[in-house]
Amino acid sequence: MEYLHINCLVVDDESSMRKTVSNMLTRMGFKNIITAVDGKEAFTIIQTSKIDLVICDINMPEMTGLELFKTVRENKKYSNIIFIFVTAEARRHTVARAAEEGGAGYIIKPFVMATLEDKIAGVLSKKFKPSSIETHLKNFQQYLEGRDLQSAENELKKASEIAPESPTIIYNFGQLYLAKGETDKAIESFKNAIAKKPLFVKAYDAIGEIYEDMGDVQSAIKYYEAAHNISSSNTDRLITLSKLYNKAGETDRAENILKDAVSDVRQDVSTLGHLMGEMYLAKNENEKALEILVKAYKKNPSDTSIMQSLAEAYRKVGQPEQAIEIYKGILKINPNNAHAYYSMGKTFLEMGVKDKAIDAIKNAWELNPFSKEITADLKALAEKDKFDI
Repeated sequence: MEYLHINCLVVDDESSMRKTVSNMLTRMGFKNIITAVDGKEAFTIIQTSKIDLVICDINMPEMTGLELFKTVRENKKYSNIIFIFVTAEARRHTVARAAEEGGAGYIIKPFVMATLEDKIAGVLSKKFKPSSIETHLKNFQQYLEGRDLQSAENELKKASEIAPESPTIIYNFGQLYLAKGETDKAIESFKNAIAKKPLFVKAYDAIGEIYEDMGDVQSAIKYYEAAHNISSSNTDRLITLSKLYNKAGETDRAENILKDAVSDVRQDVSTLGHLMGEMYLAKNENEKALEILVKAYKKNPSDTSIMQSLAEAYRKVGQPEQAIEIYKGILKINPNNAHAYYSMGKTFLEMGVKDKAIDAIKNAWELNPFSKEITADLKALAEKDKFDI
């Protein structure tokens, strides 16, 4: 079979489990199997080798399976890698987090070869023999990322003709409207997707992000909280919620969100450090925050969320040059990160480097023109320095 020649990566900190899974894959007929002892080694392999399928334990030292997955997913270069998680537990929040991030599935230890074979066959059949809808949606995403909005819309319409009631297709129309700057239509599409699929976490997050950009803190909190109630372990969402509660003056609620999250991720070393760092930043204990975030960054140097928090810590302790280098690192991983451009621009302003600040904030605005905060800062700069937006 065609997919037996793909490159498989088995990641587990237990040597017996690595050997067991590798033997199963060999017996199934797979030819190219590589192993890694933890997420950190696995990510190095992914960066230097072509990997198609990752079978990955969740709870590992150095970098957990979920941390590895998040790091890989942030880089578009690795978007075609398929992840199957292996775990000895079935805690609801762990499984929900893996599913929300976009994993292809999970298997509970111990398992037999037939279970693994069925799971692999299911995910690889989609890769090698995608349905018409899957093909149109994949093309849509590629056109959307390339900002070819007309071609993206054409692909989405073709998918919609096949399955007009699909929540995923309706959600993607929201993404299309968002790219066009039609925020009202985007919100309507996301709400329609939720009506079709009430547990559609990404749709709640999308609406929350729009309201956050528009400066409507209470509405943003409402939708992020709805997403949180469905899937409680998304670190980025928890940090966003905490910051929004701080903006709303609910400082106790903001702190409790992070405290609860910390108690829930003890095994995720870099995630734990990230949350602890954010707690210290919220209290303006910036030196402590920097120390913890540096350690988290060393554990997982490609997590753009950790990098964003680390750059903020550098700014707060008066080391803007280090912050700029971190922002540049984020943009190497994700060139369309509006928040990184905006934060970089603010940092250049603090340094008195106005021309670079203007360029960075312009880039942020082009990527996210409906952000009230970015728009206000760019308009203020335009009025002061007499340039057109």
